[in-house]
Formats: sequence, structure tokens, C-alpha cells
Amino acid sequence: MKNLLLLLLCCASLFSCVAQTYPMESDNHVSSNPGVSFKDMNNNLNKFEGTWEYQDSTSKLTVILQKIEDYEVGSALSDVIVGNYIYEENGVEIINTLTNPSVSQGSDDIYHIEMYGLSNSTRTIGDFEDPVRSKWTDYTLYLTYNAPTRANSQPQLTWNVQIYE
Repeated sequence: MKNLLLLLLCCASLFSCVAQTYPMESDNHVSSNPGVSFKDMNNNLNKFEGTWEYQDSTSKLTVILQKIEDYEVGSALSDVIVGNYIYEENGVEIINTLTNPSVSQGSDDIYHIEMYGLSNSTRTIGDFEDPVRSKWTDYTLYLTYNAPTRANSQPQLTWNVQIYE
């Protein structure tokens, strides 16, 4: 009987150690709680993956984004979109975070784009880093996925950046 009671206590303690998993779209983003995990259960982040290019007469921006599961965001884990980019003006490379990652903020500073939240199935929110400007500047990045239409056969991303200094 004592062994059975001990076994039940061990099983109960194992169940209490299981991480809480929430969908990314939920309002439960309490990333300060250890053991919390946010999952892209509907695969909404997949549409943001890939190589995206913007070009006008003088500038070109090439962004490479990938989805990573269980990425550490604060003390929580979350599925995220991460990436880096190359920015050129008049054919001259100004910023290249693909081959020249910033080490000024630490060795874990590999990605300069980290998208960790979904406001709906086509819009994600995250952070953007510009290694040329002050490292104390905060950039909030909103990416909106626009599906192909008759007028434009390719999907597009709309970028909105808020700057806080």
C-alpha cells in the first residue's frame, strides 16, 4: 500500500511539470511564466517563410525569413519567424546581416528580425534590428501577408515599422 501511494505521488508530480501550451493567436501571451509555450497550431507562420525582395529605382532590400519552433522568447518558448537581410542603395551594400551578423549585443545576436506574435492569421508582430543605427533604438515590426490576386500573381509582405528612441 505504501508503494502504491508513493507511485501515485510520483505520477502526480510528473503531471505538474508539463509545460502549458497555448496557441499563438491566444490572448494568453504571458511570456514571463517559465514553462509556457506558444505554438503555431494553425501553421499561420508558414506563409511568411522564404526570400522576399523589394526594389525601386535606387534601393533594394532582400529578406530571408524562416520558421523556428520552440524559440526562447523571454522565459517562454514560442514558434517564431526569424531572419536577416541585405539592404543596398545604388548598387552599394549598406547593411548585410546575412554574412555580417552583429556581435555588439552578444554572441546570441544571430537574427535581426524576430516575429513572435500573431494578431491574426495574416499579420505578425515582432522586433527588427538595424546594426547601422544606435543599438538603443527599438523597432517594432508588423508584417502583413497579402495573398496573390489577379492584379499581382505573387504574394506580398507589407512592412510597418515603429521606431522608439
